[in-house]
Amino acid sequence: MILSMNEKRALLKRQKEMEEYEDEMVRRYAKQQQDRADEIEAQKAEAEAIKEQIFKQLEAEEQRRRAEAEFQERLRNELYDQESEEAAQAKERAEAEKRVRVREEL
Repeated sequence: MILSMNEKRALLKRQKEMEEYEDEMVRRYAKQQQDRADEIEAQKAEAEAIKEQIFKQLEAEEQRRRAEAEFQERLRNELYDQESEEAAQAKERAEAEKRVRVREEL
């Protein structure tokens, strides 16, 4: 009877140790899973930050190109207007000179 009580105590002690060991293993596993999830989340955040940085660079480059194209278009339009005005002035001068010659011939 004493032996069986000692065996029962040893068995209960062993059972309690096994439960504590299992609990510890479950905690370790949960911590590993959380660590993995945190690492994956950090990698995703880093990738998203890089993606956002690239997007901003592309956006800035596109705005720069658009501004440059608009500037060139304005210059082209100003040059066209200036050339048209100069052509009109030259035509007026030519007509005025022609009128002067016609008067002088009369």
